[in-house]
Amino acid sequence: MGHMNDDTTSQVESNHTIYIAKYKEAAERDHTGEVALMHNGKIIGYFPEGGDAYEHGYKDYGLGNFSIEFVGAEPIDLGFQTLAIL
Repeated sequence: MGHMNDDTTSQVESNHTIYIAKYKEAAERDHTGEVALMHNGKIIGYFPEGGDAYEHGYKDYGLGNFSIEFVGAEPIDLGFQTLAIL
């Protein structure tokens, strides 16, 4: 089971890194306030709500094989707490 968690973390982290580098600027210009569903480094689609994106990702790809990005959301700075959460 620990292996699945590693896969989940890596999918989320790699998708987030790719989102910031490749998609963030255009997504914020055209899709602010929406939620991007990502799978294997690609944006699959945009959804009005996080729950919609999550449900679609879970149904099509399975838990741990997708991630969601809230377009236009400011990152939350949790400081040292971030390490405890991760």
